[in-house]
Order: sequence, then C-alpha cells, then structure tokens
Amino acid sequence: MNATLQSVTEGGPPGKATLLPFAPSQDSGHKGSTQAGSVAAIPHGIPPREQAYQISAVLLIGDWLVASLATFLGLQIREWQRLGSVFDEAHHLVLSPVLTPWSVIGGAGFTWLLVMFKTYEIANIYRMQRWLKNLLRSAVLWSIGIWAYIGLFQVADYSPRLGVVYCVGIILSLTTLWRLVAFIFLIQPSVREKASSRVIVVGWNEKVTHLRKAMRQDLAQLGEIIGCVPSPNGRFVSKPPHEVAVLGSYAALSRLAAECSANSIILADCSGSAQQIQLLARFCQRELLGFQIVPEYFPALSSGLQVQSVSGVPLLGVSELPLDRTINRVIKKAVDLFGSIVGLILSAPVILLFGAIVFIESPGPIFYWQRRTSRGGRTFNICKIRSMRLNAESDTGAVWCKKEDARRLRIGAFMRRYNIDELPQFWNVFTGDMSLVGPRPERPELIEKFKGEIPNYNARHEVRAGITGWAQIHGLRGDTDLSKRIEADLYYLENWSVMLDFYCMAATFFRNKNAH
Repeated sequence: MNATLQSVTEGGPPGKATLLPFAPSQDSGHKGSTQAGSVAAIPHGIPPREQAYQISAVLLIGDWLVASLATFLGLQIREWQRLGSVFDEAHHLVLSPVLTPWSVIGGAGFTWLLVMFKTYEIANIYRMQRWLKNLLRSAVLWSIGIWAYIGLFQVADYSPRLGVVYCVGIILSLTTLWRLVAFIFLIQPSVREKASSRVIVVGWNEKVTHLRKAMRQDLAQLGEIIGCVPSPNGRFVSKPPHEVAVLGSYAALSRLAAECSANSIILADCSGSAQQIQLLARFCQRELLGFQIVPEYFPALSSGLQVQSVSGVPLLGVSELPLDRTINRVIKKAVDLFGSIVGLILSAPVILLFGAIVFIESPGPIFYWQRRTSRGGRTFNICKIRSMRLNAESDTGAVWCKKEDARRLRIGAFMRRYNIDELPQFWNVFTGDMSLVGPRPERPELIEKFKGEIPNYNARHEVRAGITGWAQIHGLRGDTDLSKRIEADLYYLENWSVMLDFYCMAATFFRNKNAH
C-alpha cells in the first residue's frame, strides 16, 4: 500500500480536473493503472460494514447466551435454596431441566430490550458507557416485566419473585464480565481495522481536520482517512496536514479508490456544480462506496442536522436537538416549575433583607425591571434586585457592567458577586419566560448589534434564557469574549441533558468568575 501511495503522489500537484464521466486518469507514467470498468469488482475480503455487522451479531448472540445462563443460574440457586441443598440423596448435583425454557425466554427478553435501546447499532459497538447505561435500563425494565408476569398469572413455583432478584444480579455480573472480555478483543488493532472504513476525502477544510482528529481519538468512529484529493477546481480550501497523503487528482478518483481499497468518499468541498456532486454520488453508488458530505451551510447546531422526507422530497435542516424531543421538554419544564417554586420560597427572606439594604443605601424602587429576549426572540421583563444607582444608564445607554463599575451601589457589588441580585428571576422562571438553566438573556438593543457582528449569535435563542448556564459557570458573562460565550451556549444546546442542568445549578454556587 505504501508503494501504491508513493507512486500516486509522485505524479506532481493535482491540476484542474472534471468528473465526466469519472474516467481514470491518463497518467501514462503510473504503472498498474486500473480501468474504470474493473473498479466495481474489487472488494478485498469482507467489506468493513459487513465486518461490523458480524461483530454486532456476535455481541447480540453472546449477550443472549450469557443472559440465558444467568437466568438459569438465578432460578436454580433459588431452587437450591428452597430445597435446602445443592445435592440430592445420592449426592448428585440437583439441576432442574424445567428451568431451561424459562431461562432461554428470559434471556431473549433481556436481549430484546438491549436491541430496543439500540445497543447493537454499529455506532454503539465500542461505546462502553452507552452499553452500561442500556444494561442497567434493560435490567430494571426486565425485572418489572417479569414481576408483572408473575403477579398477573399467579406464578408460585420456585419462589420466582426472589429468583428474579438473583437473576438480575447474576445477569449484571456475568454480562459485564463477558463484555469486558469482548471489549479487550474488539480494541485489538487487527479487529478494529477490519471493521473500519477506509475513507478518501475530496477537498480539505478545518472541519475535516477536526473530523480526522475525532476518528483517531474515538474508538466508536469506525473510519480512517487514508488520503485526500483536491476538489474539481484542483485546489484545497485549507492545506491538508503533512501526514495526510494527497493521493492524486480528482479525475483519477475512480482508480485511486480501487487501488487504495477505499470504502467511502467524503466530499468536504461543496463549491463544485450540482452536476459534479451528483456524478460523484452516482459513482459511489455504482461502486458500492459510502458517500457523505460535510455541509458548509450550517455553521451552528450542526449536531441536530436531520434529513426529513416530505412527499419523497428530502429536506436537510436542524431539527433534532435534544430539546426538540417532547419528553425532554416536559422534563425540563417540570424541573423549572418545581425549582422556581422552591427557589421563591427559600429566597424570599434573602430578597427582603437585601431589598431593605438597597432601599437604605439608595431610596427608590427595590426591584429593577428590564426588557430581555428569550426563546424565539420573544421579549419579556426580567426582574432583579436593583444593584446600581437610579437612572444608571441615562448617560451611557445600554452597556454591560464592568469591574469596579462606578454605577454600582456598595451592596450591589456584593450581590452581583454572589448572584443574589438574580434571585427574583425565579418569578420569571415560574411564569415561563425563563428557565433555571440556559443562555443568559440579553437586551434587544444589544442583540440587534451583536447578531450582525458575531456569527451564530441568534442560535442561542432556540431555548429559553436561564438564570444560570454553561457559559456563566465558565466565567463567560458580562464584558467577556462574545464568540466564546456563543460557543458555550451552542454546546449547551447540542448536549443538553437533565444531568447537565443539575451540574450547572450546583456549579453556580461555586463558580462566580467575572460576576461584577
């Protein structure tokens, strides 16, 4: 293979090329040139995807056998306990064959739950954390299902309820042991290499550099970029890393794919014509090559990209962020409602105390109401304990508070440092204008300025604004780098979970960097 790559690269820098109709390059100096018509034949051994399917099947069968054995052992141990002995009068080990069909059915049911949780999808084969989560979920549901069956059909033999406890314990133990052994086998380079697609990239940009890094670091990414070719115009958007081979010209892609035993093509530069992209897609389809595109049209929230079909017309768009799912929205709303009620009750004495101190230092309104923007660009009035003198922005207009800001009250500096001035916002959460956790709400006049200056700024308004958030606990608040703040907000949108919300809430009490 090294000799092949070297002979391809020695042909010099790629020139301008077209892909009509994907004929092989006419490099006369290259020996062993492959004819276009022979490219389709050439799978070397079993294709990587088929290898991955086989690994998945082995894991599924192994899980079923182990779960069946564990179920049998659990029921048999309970039977030994019921009989009071492991051996009969002739000192023979007591085994109950009648338990075998129940064990096989029980193991199948447990494995079916793992299937329903997508444990055996190719993308999850190497994700041990995902597997462990699915194992625990399946164990809980399996136990509930078995106990429900026992109660519904009045099963009384073998004391099955206690037997289920034994079964679950042994299933968790044996399955974990089996999977650890399997994982040690799966991470062997020779095994993983067989299941990994060999990828050629058309064009190169920073996104592909990030993709290559992820492929090399994440075991679950069953792919390896073996080289690249320039786009049809003969250029790269950015220079490939020196360790990535430039295999040849774009017109030679059909020959290169065959010689390098490629399994997939990734189009990184979409600047070519629609006809060229269609020809490339058809070529990949004809030669049984995977074809993927790195979209350049979605600079933000790209993890939520989904293809939807409307009357057979495919539509690509951002439609599958975590909080687009109904169950996640319901959970977040329930946490917000409960948290806001508890927050209002617990913070009421604190609000009264600091409100009185504010009034003594600066007679006037205790609360400060200001227009802010939340989900979908909807504006609302945010409530705070006033931490600045009256009419603080009459001379400057809408500006951020800075460190050692002369407009602050003496007690205001203390309140802002420990977020005490934010406590009345539990009311905003209760009324549905805000969430406990989310991007910090900004003023409409500042948004009009920022959305034209900061890329992807308005993407943060896909969710309700929050009292605290991922950006805030990392010190990205007030007069700080807006680009980094937007990155933090977008990370939150793309990676939302209940545990992430709870982490942000807890970290708020300990992280108050740039709170002034």
